[in-house]
This record gives sequence, structure tokens and C-alpha cells, in this order.
Amino acid sequence: MAAVGLRSQIYSRSEILRHNNRDDCWIIVCNNVYDITAFIAAHPGGSDILLCRAGEDATSYFIAKHGNNKTVQAHLARLKIGELPDTEKIKTNDFDEPFLMELIDRCYQEKLYSVPTGLKSRFVWVRLLNIISFFALSYAVLYGGMPWYLRILGVLVQALIGTSLFGLVAHEATHRHFPESAFLRLSLSATWPVFWPFISQGPLRYEHNSHHIKIGDPEFDYEVAAFAPLMRYSGYVEYAPIHGLQHRTARFMYPFYANIITTIGGIRSGFWARHNRSVAVEHIISVLVTMLYYIVIPTLINGSLGWYVLLYMIYQCSLFYGIYVGAAINHFVPSASEPIPEEHHNKYGYYICHNTTNFCSSNPFWFWYTGGFNVQIEHHLIPFIPVENLRRMVPIVRELCAKYGYPYQDYRKFGQLWNDHYAYLESLASAGSRDRPNVEWINKTSYQGR
Repeated sequence: MAAVGLRSQIYSRSEILRHNNRDDCWIIVCNNVYDITAFIAAHPGGSDILLCRAGEDATSYFIAKHGNNKTVQAHLARLKIGELPDTEKIKTNDFDEPFLMELIDRCYQEKLYSVPTGLKSRFVWVRLLNIISFFALSYAVLYGGMPWYLRILGVLVQALIGTSLFGLVAHEATHRHFPESAFLRLSLSATWPVFWPFISQGPLRYEHNSHHIKIGDPEFDYEVAAFAPLMRYSGYVEYAPIHGLQHRTARFMYPFYANIITTIGGIRSGFWARHNRSVAVEHIISVLVTMLYYIVIPTLINGSLGWYVLLYMIYQCSLFYGIYVGAAINHFVPSASEPIPEEHHNKYGYYICHNTTNFCSSNPFWFWYTGGFNVQIEHHLIPFIPVENLRRMVPIVRELCAKYGYPYQDYRKFGQLWNDHYAYLESLASAGSRDRPNVEWINKTSYQGR
């Protein structure tokens, strides 16, 4: 898989990290270093997905998208400027992991990387109906003069729709060139703060794609880094007394899930300053737009500041709770603490299957409500498969997991996943520190993010 280039200059990861913007963009693929600055504008998949890994390792993303495509590898080879020092290289020769290569080939054969465009896709109609319903409810709640109890009910339904749209729209835009229309992308950027307050677009794209590089490691997974002062999602997080009750207090934190991740997580991890300071500015502007839409303008028109603050908090907390339920608890369950066999150490595909679960993957309601987040294994294996095709991918992954002896867990009932999530939190509420590592920590240290 490693591309062969003409030069062999040695660059450290810290040096590569300085080349992290549109005008000076390097990436790492299979231990080699590439200057892709001149290629960004011409990339068929758009510039955003390249820039979210600018200055960092993009190996798993490159392989998940292109597999063993010799044409793409040859083009990448022309952009090679050097390689990592031996001490910083990913210590594996298994970039061509058979399970993953066969999965990628099967997905291309089944045309799962592409979807019907325009009105041919029923998902277009689902998204459109969601958006129309969202704004109709929003107008009725903010300006419709309805009784207070109907307004609260309207906000709750609006939050259900917002959760669905987060998976069907925001998440898709985070991983691929979506929507394809420039006008629709501009419209999405303008309305983003209304749909998903405190989840600004730029920070989400960088944070979420980084989370895909290595689930559960605070160096990559800002959810783990952001919650570390309050909750211990991973053995990477040093134990503190406050973690002792996390399996009881977690449910009271999840309504503020996005506030903690995008604001506290961004500041604590330093990724705003290290990667691109403009995302911090974008986040501030996004929050201001949210406050104007939900609180300032309705108050100026109708008065009752306290009432609109209450309505906004109901929307935000319901939305964030829904997003957490659909998108996050899938990674934090007891199976993550089962030992990874030594022969599968440092394998991308095995690591994903071991640290991710599905739930109710064949249930239409859960698929709509989570926007496809309930099919997490398939999504994490190949993040570029559109949500439209995730359920078509399920039988393929099941078959290949059985063939190669990889784990595959799909909870049939959400309640079972919910209980297992809190059991996992309890297991880390008193688990050993780095000096006395538990199995979950050992598993994660056996895999190098790429």
C-alpha cells in the first residue's frame, strides 16, 4: 500500500503538523509524507475532507476511500516529499488488511459509495420533509401564539427532527462533499446554527473526523478529552475522585453534550489554536446566530425573555441528549473491555469492530431518529459510504466478520445498549490508573491512530 516516491527526506510528525492549512498542506499516508497543497482545489471529493486531516495522519481515510486503487496510488506518489522517521512510523505491515480490502472491494462492486442524485433518492424527500416540518414548528413555537403546553410539545418534536437531521445532513456534510450544489451548501452553512446550536460546522468537521482516527484516545477523540474532568470514558484518562459516580451523574451531563465537546473540549485540547484559529471564530459567530434566532429576536418582538430562554434550553437539551444517544454510547459498552487477541493488534478493521456497536439496525424509527447513527460499525469502517447505503452494507460486514473472526455486535433492543453503557461507565468509575491499566486501556494502546 505504501506509495513509492522520488524523494526520501525525513520529517517528524511535529514538523508535519505545522503544514496544516489550505496554503500549506501536508498529510501522512502509510508512513509517507505528501505535500497536497496544489491538489486541494482539484480533489474530486472536495477540499474539506483533506483540510480536516491537514498536517496529520490520513492513512485510514485514504485506504477506506481508495483501497488498492493503483491509479490513485500513482497520483499520490507524485506528491510524496519524504517519510516519517523510523521511531514515529506506524509499526505494522498490514496496511493491506485482508478484511478491510475485501470489504472495500465489495462496497465498490455494490456501488455503495454513490447514491442516486436529485429526486431519485427517497432520502432527499425525507430530508426535505424534515426541514419543512422543523421550520414550521419553529415558527409556530416562537411566533404562533400557541398555549404554553403546545409550545413545549412543539419544541420536543422539533428536537426529534433536529436529531434526525444531524445524522442525515450535518454528519453527511462532515464526511463528504455534501450537498453537491454550491447553493445548498451555502444554505446549509447559513442555517446550521439554527438546527444544531453549539455544534459549529468547522469544529465539528475537524473534531469528528479526528475521532474516527482512533476511538477513545483523548489525543484524537475530543469527546473523551472534553469530558475528562467530569467523566472517564477511557483508561487513557487518569482516574479522579469525581469519576467515582459517573455512572450516576452521566445522564445529567448529556443534555449539555455539545456544549462540553465543542467549547470545553476545543479549549482544553488546544485543537482550535493548533489546527486553525478560524474555527474558534466560527464557533463564536455560530453561537451568536443561535442566540439571535431563538432568544433575542423573539424577545424583541414578543417580550418574555425568560420564556424564550426556557424554550431554547428545552430544545438544546432534548437535541443534545438525542444526539448522544444515537451517536456516542455505541462506543462505550462492556465489549470494549474484552481482550483483543494479539494477532489482531494494530489492525484498523478489527479495532473498529471491537470498539463500536450497532443497535436496532433494521428498525426504521431508530434509523430515522438517529439519522443512521445506529449503524455505527459500517460507518466507522468506511466513513465515506452515504447514509442511504449503510443498511445495505450491514449483511456484507456481518459476512466478512464471520469469515475473518472479527467481532460484530448489534443490539436488538435499545434498552440493553443503554444498560450496558452505564455498566461500562461504572467499570471505569473505579478502574486502575495508567500504573494499573485495565483491559480496555491495554486494547487501545495496542492500536496506533492513523
